[in-house]
Amino acid sequence: MIFWQIYALVYDHIMLHLLPYRRLLDAAAKSLNPKSGWHILDAGCGTGNFLHHLLRLEPKVKADGIDFAPAMLQRAGLKSKKIVNWEHRVTLREADLNTFIPYGDEVFQGAACINVLYAVKRPDLLLKEIHRVLEIGGKLVLVTPPFEPKIFPVFKEHVQQMKEGKPYYWPFFLSGQILCLAPWLFIFIILNMFIKKQESFHFLKREELISLVEECGFELLSLEKVYGDQDWFLEAVKPAPEEKEEGLFFK
Repeated sequence: MIFWQIYALVYDHIMLHLLPYRRLLDAAAKSLNPKSGWHILDAGCGTGNFLHHLLRLEPKVKADGIDFAPAMLQRAGLKSKKIVNWEHRVTLREADLNTFIPYGDEVFQGAACINVLYAVKRPDLLLKEIHRVLEIGGKLVLVTPPFEPKIFPVFKEHVQQMKEGKPYYWPFFLSGQILCLAPWLFIFIILNMFIKKQESFHFLKREELISLVEECGFELLSLEKVYGDQDWFLEAVKPAPEEKEEGLFFK
């Protein structure tokens, strides 16, 4: 679909220039702490930014990215080709996350779901499916916007991080970014307004997110706000099934 081809292009032009977004990808990859030989799922991989970051972090990990939009997967595939031995390490697959994840039980050692949960029709179904395909002890890194998210704090954090990295030259870099990205940002906002009219999003409060994750079988490890406080960053694990106590039964 031409809409998603345009969106994929605009998305990368905007997001890859945002320092908070790049730090978010780095934090998510390091949180998974992948080991050699691990198999990782990126549920809703989009244009492959997290996959690209993950595979550069750990050279001997395999990763599968799934997304509903062929245009997104096409861009993810182009990025994958920049990874050494990518054809043996990356699998991209079209899949609708509103239904079932097309993998068997307990296939992956880790899973990431970054800014996807809020957009699916049934967040509980997606989390239950991720739980199903994770091995016992497998880790989930979940990133999703909080209740009533805003965009301005993200740009504010971007400026602050730019000041820290380039304390003397940041006004010139910021001015250059604004001039280059303003047209792309305008298109990005229009596209997101269109998407928002078509979909019903799920922006969760802290207690709601914790309850949802635990009801879907996960054990919560940590939860904090990142990305200018406009994203929840949650770590959880798939625990071993509770051992049932054996009792004696008498007739």
